Amino acid sequence: MIRLLIFCICLGFILIPSPNTMGTAQEKKAQEKKEQALKPGEFPSPGSGAYIAGELAFIDPVNRRGGIRLDGNPPGDRYQSGPLHYFAMLPFGMIWYNGAPAELRDIPIGTHVHGYFLTPPEGEEKTIPPTPGMEKYHVKNDHALSLEDDFSFYQSRGQNWKVVSIDEIKGKINLAPGGKLVRDGINTPYTFDIDQVCKVWKNRKLVDFKDIPAGTLVTFNLGWAQGWRDNEFSISEIWLDDESRLFSSELQRKRHVRYQKQRWLPGWIDQVENFDFGGGIVTLTLFGAMDKSLYDELKSAQEKGFGVAASDKTLRTWYHRGDKKIGQVLEWKENINPPPGSSGIQIRLKFTELLDGYRPGRVVRVKCHDWIFVTMPPEERFKSMDEFKRSAIMGLP
Repeated sequence: MIRLLIFCICLGFILIPSPNTMGTAQEKKAQEKKEQALKPGEFPSPGSGAYIAGELAFIDPVNRRGGIRLDGNPPGDRYQSGPLHYFAMLPFGMIWYNGAPAELRDIPIGTHVHGYFLTPPEGEEKTIPPTPGMEKYHVKNDHALSLEDDFSFYQSRGQNWKVVSIDEIKGKINLAPGGKLVRDGINTPYTFDIDQVCKVWKNRKLVDFKDIPAGTLVTFNLGWAQGWRDNEFSISEIWLDDESRLFSSELQRKRHVRYQKQRWLPGWIDQVENFDFGGGIVTLTLFGAMDKSLYDELKSAQEKGFGVAASDKTLRTWYHRGDKKIGQVLEWKENINPPPGSSGIQIRLKFTELLDGYRPGRVVRVKCHDWIFVTMPPEERFKSMDEFKRSAIMGLP
């Protein structure tokens, strides 16, 4: 009987999965579960999204979309022959630059970024059309849950970098990771290109290569290098001390706060309770990854009510004065463990009139009473239904 069993196994009649094979099957099943399309008004579960990294090579800042030149050469000849990986930020998609919250427009073209991407939510499958003739390169995970530069990515996860050596003549710098090593990204000693174009920060000032001694703990941002196909990167900016890092982060934080006060905090409608003769109660959730001071200011002024403007998945509005109503705050609730993309802040507001955009799953912008009203540039606003419809699909370059 034993001989027969061995004979059958040798001929391939009986397949016994190895532990690795079974583990792979379990991981695939779990991944398939994570890849289920989100429904309107639904946040993803923790750990969702496929990790994708590359150089930010194209952006549409008005509609929060862009294109990434993927690291390396997947699959096969993509670097030479394939298109960029085009993507759309989810309405609650989170962006960081220099260690602070950011908008896509804040990240310079050519910056290396890390992101976690989901498949399109229900009804948004056509937002990113495949490049004609390049369908084999299309990555289904084309809606970004998060996007971070190297500075933010490694710092937020607790991984630091130490200078091992630098060769100015060859244009190479050797760095070794330390601290809490990341799961995704680079977590082994690495040699990067570096040249005189690189910005070197120390004491909040630009300095020369000679000021980068071995043993220094540094933070960096990467960019394109000639050997990109083979995962070679060039350091475009490097910070040598905490003073410079904190200065860059604070500058970006202030830029972010100003931007959000002018355009108002984004969120979406959870529930609408209509009154019999006009008006109603609207429950909404604010999106996450905004600076804490913005939420604090909103909370402290809640007795004065909030302005709520109808918006879109791109976070664009029509006209703040014309598409907003003032709601009286009935309840402010905070979830200390919100899902990705959510601030955990849920607000119930009473309105004497309801806008058409106040519907479950629809995106809105919320204004604190104390924020100065600023009219947005015309290209950021929807000015016609044709423009609104065009924005639903990304225009490829």
